[in-house]
Amino acid sequence: MHAGYFLNCGGSNEVTVDSLKYTPDGSYTKLGTVATINKTDLLPTLSTLRYFPNTASKKFCYSFPVIKGNKYLVKTIYYYGEFDGGKKPPVFDQIVEGTTWSTVDTTEDYAKGLSSYYEVVVMPHGKKLSVCLGRNEHTGSLSPFISALEVKSLDGSLYNPTDFNKYALVSVSRHTFGSEDAIRYTNIFFYGFLFHF
Repeated sequence: MHAGYFLNCGGSNEVTVDSLKYTPDGSYTKLGTVATINKTDLLPTLSTLRYFPNTASKKFCYSFPVIKGNKYLVKTIYYYGEFDGGKKPPVFDQIVEGTTWSTVDTTEDYAKGLSSYYEVVVMPHGKKLSVCLGRNEHTGSLSPFISALEVKSLDGSLYNPTDFNKYALVSVSRHTFGSEDAIRYTNIFFYGFLFHF
């Protein structure tokens, strides 16, 4: 079973973050323009991004070979970094398998100096999984962007009660109680961050 895809969007080299290896995203999309964020103390996956300035197009997609019927965790990560010379991050949609999953608005996190991430668990109905960024009524002339993208195959026993023919599971938040620091799990089949509540 393929463990998944970990993409350093806009990057030209493989980078490692918490023992996870992120590869450049150019093999999974031919669209967009790359940018580098010139800021110190950023994770390597946040120091580059891919943005999509073409206002004539509504949707910009990545495509991944997958195993039909398997469950996948899709995680998108964003750090604005004023890559476009502006002060306000663009607002745009995320679309998985042709269905709008959520609206990306990183404004609040970016004002605090933080990156933003979104997670959804889906079950592809074919041999390819598409993850797209789309323009919406709030995007205007600004450019949708992405810093990192993860598509991770999950253990088949997870979320068995969910009818993935009709539904997807969206992560609302993750919290840890009793710790002031964020905790990252990388060596378990369902990894991620837990944040102080």
